[in-house]
Amino acid sequence: MRTLKVLGFLLTYPSAQTIEVLGECREILSAEKWLPSDTLSALGEMMDYMQSTDLLDLQEEYVALFDRTPSLCLHLFEHVHGDSRDRGQAMVDLSDVYKDAGLIINTKEIPDFLPLFLEYLSLIDQSQARENLANVINITAALAKRLKNRKSKYEAVFNALEVASNCKPDELAVEKALKSADGAMATFEEIDKEWEEQNAFENSAQTTGVDMDGSEDAGCPIAEEMLARMNIPEAAKNKTNKTNNKEEA
Repeated sequence: MRTLKVLGFLLTYPSAQTIEVLGECREILSAEKWLPSDTLSALGEMMDYMQSTDLLDLQEEYVALFDRTPSLCLHLFEHVHGDSRDRGQAMVDLSDVYKDAGLIINTKEIPDFLPLFLEYLSLIDQSQARENLANVINITAALAKRLKNRKSKYEAVFNALEVASNCKPDELAVEKALKSADGAMATFEEIDKEWEEQNAFENSAQTTGVDMDGSEDAGCPIAEEMLARMNIPEAAKNKTNKTNNKEEA
């Protein structure tokens, strides 16, 4: 079932090598006949676009979509768990699934990266692959809608995943996801917030402004200690000067 592997490949960062093998991708999709003709036609238009567009423009578009727009992130668990602790455990569980299938990740990508997941699905039984696709259908359907809003050719890949799953998404769930984020490009303020360093504890003095004993304006004890240490050299210097002056007198 190389069809799913091809769909995942089309969602990876475009390179010169990507463009070179698009003809082979077309042949695989056509030969396996897993997808209907209208879906293959839409994917063909996408590949035509990739072949006729300057590579640097393709790469810039990819980054703008999937790297700089959180709602278009290609990491599945980001759309389910966000940055919660549950995502870490889900990642471990998915890694175990790969290991049980005899697969070892040899890229820098983490387990829930969609192209990686699709490559795994391409190696298992077709019915199981469909079931796994159905499990993430609401995510991929929401991504398809967001890409449509951005007028992106990548929409074709996600529509193909819905067809391959032989399953319809929960329209209410998808609509809710779109109300939360419609796929628009993130503003600079949103990007800054996304990369903002988070406090380790929600109820610390740094986040609440109240110390554990209830007193306000507690501040950061580590910072205060550092500031105190910064004053030590000057104090010691003053003390030394006074001693020297006394001895000279």
